[in-house]
Amino acid sequence: MLCSSKINNRPDKQLQSCLIKLAFALVFLTTAIILFFLYPEYHLYLIGLTTLLTSYCLIATIKTLDAGEAAISYGGFANEIIRNDFEIRRIENPTGETIIQNDPAKDLLKTDTVLTFLERYLAEGPSNKAAFYRLHTAKQNLGTEKVVLSLNLHASSERIFNELEWYEISIRPMYLKKPQIFDGAFSIKRIKKETYFYWRLTNITAEKNMEHIFKEECNSLHDFLDYLPVGLYTVDKDYKIEYANHHLAEFLNTPIAELSGKNLSDFLATNSQLPGRKEYWQGNVFFALSSGEVNEAYVLQTSYRENEKIKMRGVVINQLPTAADLKTKIAHASDQISWLFNHAPVGILFLNPEGKITEGNEAAFSLFNHTSSELLEHPLSAFIRNDEIPNLNRSLDDIRHHRKDALNLDIHLNEDHKDSVASLYISAMKHLHAAANSSNDGFVIYLIDATRQKSLELQFAQAQKMQAVGQLAGGVAHDFNNLLTAMIGFTDLLLQRHGVGDPSFADLIQIKQNANRAAGLVRQLLAFSRKQPLQPKLIDVTDNFAELSHMLKRILGEQISLKFNHGSDLGYIKVDPVQFSQVIINLAVNAKDAMNGNGTLIISTRTEALSEAYQFGDDVVAPGEFVVIDVKDSGCGIPPENMSRIFDPFFSTKENVVGSGTGLGLAMVYGIVRQTEGFIKVNSVVGKGTVFSIYLPRFENGQEPEAEQNNKEIITGQDGNPILRVQEKIAPPLNINQKIIVGLNVSNAIDRTHTAPAKAARILFVEDEDSVRTFGIRALEKKGYEVVGCSSAENALEFVEKDDKFDLLLTDMVMPGMSGAELTKAIKEKIPHIKVILASGYSEEIVRQELDNFDDFDFITKPYSLGDLTAKVFDVLNRH
Repeated sequence: MLCSSKINNRPDKQLQSCLIKLAFALVFLTTAIILFFLYPEYHLYLIGLTTLLTSYCLIATIKTLDAGEAAISYGGFANEIIRNDFEIRRIENPTGETIIQNDPAKDLLKTDTVLTFLERYLAEGPSNKAAFYRLHTAKQNLGTEKVVLSLNLHASSERIFNELEWYEISIRPMYLKKPQIFDGAFSIKRIKKETYFYWRLTNITAEKNMEHIFKEECNSLHDFLDYLPVGLYTVDKDYKIEYANHHLAEFLNTPIAELSGKNLSDFLATNSQLPGRKEYWQGNVFFALSSGEVNEAYVLQTSYRENEKIKMRGVVINQLPTAADLKTKIAHASDQISWLFNHAPVGILFLNPEGKITEGNEAAFSLFNHTSSELLEHPLSAFIRNDEIPNLNRSLDDIRHHRKDALNLDIHLNEDHKDSVASLYISAMKHLHAAANSSNDGFVIYLIDATRQKSLELQFAQAQKMQAVGQLAGGVAHDFNNLLTAMIGFTDLLLQRHGVGDPSFADLIQIKQNANRAAGLVRQLLAFSRKQPLQPKLIDVTDNFAELSHMLKRILGEQISLKFNHGSDLGYIKVDPVQFSQVIINLAVNAKDAMNGNGTLIISTRTEALSEAYQFGDDVVAPGEFVVIDVKDSGCGIPPENMSRIFDPFFSTKENVVGSGTGLGLAMVYGIVRQTEGFIKVNSVVGKGTVFSIYLPRFENGQEPEAEQNNKEIITGQDGNPILRVQEKIAPPLNINQKIIVGLNVSNAIDRTHTAPAKAARILFVEDEDSVRTFGIRALEKKGYEVVGCSSAENALEFVEKDDKFDLLLTDMVMPGMSGAELTKAIKEKIPHIKVILASGYSEEIVRQELDNFDDFDFITKPYSLGDLTAKVFDVLNRH
């Protein structure tokens, strides 16, 4: 427990005091026992003393336990305070190991030390490096330091807009106990060893960005003054020029760099006087130019005090032979102000002290979608959402009463534009020279349309949520697959003993049929989690829709008009045709419900090229050519409050409606599209309709690779009828005519049997689910195999160390501890000739990725039946 000398009644201090008292009591008790043996003649006194000390020790022990419990609670409370802080906080020991940290620190720093993390992401720049060196030096010297660093936390591949993030970082040493300061090298080592470092990191990126915007506005204002169509100057009390703008330098026909330091009188004609040293002066002055010409100009000059020195600034308006020329110049200056104001890329509004709009530019009017007459003389609060009006009024009040100079605020426009978001930068409208406590003349508001940015943030958050839910759905589907495998398998075993004439036969068939229905529901969950087994191939989109059109018309009914608009030169897409059809059918059914059985459904196809990577949640979709399928309906649309949930599993707006389904339709669409390396966009307007845009990678050539075409063979029996389909090519082909397969899967209506080999094959069956393992062992042993069951990969490795005489490894992929992929690699190293069957409810592509594209294995999908299991084992073991 880290201590502080300022607080002595803390629980850890009380625990320390109790421990000291207990130690002394034990010492005295030990001394009394020794004296009892040394001086037996005083045994009565010593027994009494021993009894007293023993009682005290018991009491001290109880107090010590109570103090220990209080100290533990105290530490837990301190940890909870730090953990729930939004700022990044961490305490490290002298070697850099983390002692305690909160969740923001864990998310940002992960396992790095603070200095290592800062050095890795430190942005280039001498000031950055100098600040980092100060932190490093403070840690070495046990000092306190606070700096501001810019970090490059986002590589260009992670997002489209790559910006630096700014952090205010402080370090403070903490001590386990009060250090004893004395001379000698060992004291310094001891202090460093017992010193901890308290780090605090605060993200100040938003403040830095606003500061940057403010500086840019100041630079724009400086440029505006420097190029005004009138001359500007600043002089000291002796009329030595300190500042002159470009127009004055052009008027005097002198380079602007040579004006600084010269006296204003050097440019006056004879008999012309300098402006008077008055608070305010105006009049005509004649200037003599270097070319010998004399020009008259109108000068307005004021004096002011800066750093206890009198200075003067003036405006020189030349070429005033007529009032018309003066008006022309003023009009030109007004034009420049108009260009700066009216053509600014951001909206600008002027508000009076009461908050009413007095002036604005076109960008502001466009953002509010109102004309100037509709906005002017109306309060700004009338055009924003009602629940945000108090926040706006509070911000204006803070600036009005000088509590803050400027504020940044995000607002939503009123109900007519509920989807529009504007970022406001509010500052006070003050005179250039005014007292610090003078009242404001109003407010200046800069508006930036942040609708697209907020929409992208919401889409990004939604995609991340969908990926998290997908991982959960995949885990749930895996557990259900294990349960369904056991249910289907044991039902098959019962069906062997209860034939068609048995009274229990119909009940068992019902159990199996419902288990298969449950397996279909699990496949939908796997589709959402992008782990569903797929069989993709290249298809022509137009041809596929020609085949689907009849089915879609039957689904939609006669009251809904179905139209197709196909683009040219679409190419091909690589999808599982069955799952792709399911995607389109699900979208069509949803469109039918949205149109209430009457409307128009338009399916359009086109191509679109992405020139840069597209961020989709945590995934990044690579740039390239895509085939886009737009499914547009004329239905009721999707309300904005439901838009972020439409792809959630089991979410449905048709609650308590008969036949409304499970709410997995769009979730399955989302999963299939993402598993096919595509993505989906949704655009919906309430009352007008919805468009689902599916982006799938485009392929130029429609011919599948020869290896994929030839890797599927159909095995026939003696009568020539197909009895088994295998995904992998078997070479040489299996001589089925010599071996008869008896199927144990009643639903297949195919008998698959094989005679037990002369020498029974040994099978290592690894499955963490007890029921699946029991079913598998019984099924294979009934076929004459010798089966050894293991409940984990570690258990299987221990068994192989003792006995490696196995012909086949059949293992589940997902298990606690070591996975099936890791077990396969380890077993292959010990038994190179062993054959492998991997079982998983996930797709075979995912299994191959985990095995680093290792191809020497067979695959069986969960849930599998008894017939599927024995047939797969028989095929693999009899393959040459």
